[in-house]
Amino acid sequence: MAIPQSVQNLKLCYAFKGYKQKVEDCISVTTETEFFIEDNIENKCTVIVESPTDDKICKVINILSSEAVLLAIDNKLISNREIADGALFNMDDFHFIEFKTNAEGNSNKAVSDTYDKAISQLKSTIDLFETKLSTVGLDFRNLVNISCHIIVAETFPRNNAVEITKAMDFADKTLIPLNFDNEIEPLSNNKQAEFDNQRG
Repeated sequence: MAIPQSVQNLKLCYAFKGYKQKVEDCISVTTETEFFIEDNIENKCTVIVESPTDDKICKVINILSSEAVLLAIDNKLISNREIADGALFNMDDFHFIEFKTNAEGNSNKAVSDTYDKAISQLKSTIDLFETKLSTVGLDFRNLVNISCHIIVAETFPRNNAVEITKAMDFADKTLIPLNFDNEIEPLSNNKQAEFDNQRG
């Protein structure tokens, strides 16, 4: 398989050289205008083009049919580390994704703990990618629009106030937007500029 241009631009194969799995063995590529991502024990983060039956998925809108690359990270590229499940990206946008679709959230504390665990994993992954890309001479944040996503099942008792607070805190600390919607749309430059303006 030819290495996608977005992977080449970020020098990911060089940045993560020496890992048990090669980057090129952990990616899947699609140009579908709409597709789904699921995280399962067997296949890790995978792309589904047909309509899924499970509610434990993330829907992706890819209106421009750009080449979208899904990188399976946790227990695929990297093992035994607190890390996000995967990343979806193209030439402009880079979305880190953490699935918490098996979390039940039986109490307010459980909901908050689920989000905190996911946030910790996302931050750890951002730090790792920044460090790895800097070793190959790249400034990760200046190359792509980064955003983070926590995906929960439809049955998860979501708490809007908690989500807003955690998203604001995350953005203050990382300067990166955090989303809780089970849908990803390409983050345009306008949206990024809007976010940057909000952060001051």
